[in-house]
Amino acid sequence: MNNKPERRAFNRFPVEFMMEVSAEDSEGNKFNEKTMLKNISGGGAKFITQQAGKYFPGQSLEMTIHLPSTIDVKACMRGTATVLRIDPSSNKDIGEKCQGVGIGVRFDTSLHFERVKVKL
Repeated sequence: MNNKPERRAFNRFPVEFMMEVSAEDSEGNKFNEKTMLKNISGGGAKFITQQAGKYFPGQSLEMTIHLPSTIDVKACMRGTATVLRIDPSSNKDIGEKCQGVGIGVRFDTSLHFERVKVKL
């Protein structure tokens, strides 16, 4: 049984939304990555990366979270965040393919909603 007190200020919600990250690695090289958002809260989020070596604690990120769309409406949320932690892969069972490494971030700004034009 885990008796640790809850330190989170916001509830965390599991999601699976496509996401894009833009940042600079530790050597100052800019990169972009398309990845999967795994959970989100009022203060931060966690996403999965296949490029863990490009991330480090304290790193500033620009994030675009693509929301589920309809025929008429397509939208995303954009904002900046700071990397807090890099979690080792959680699925290390024998024979199971690695799904990536979790990156935990804290939002630096409120996410803002943007409507994307739908191509007809």
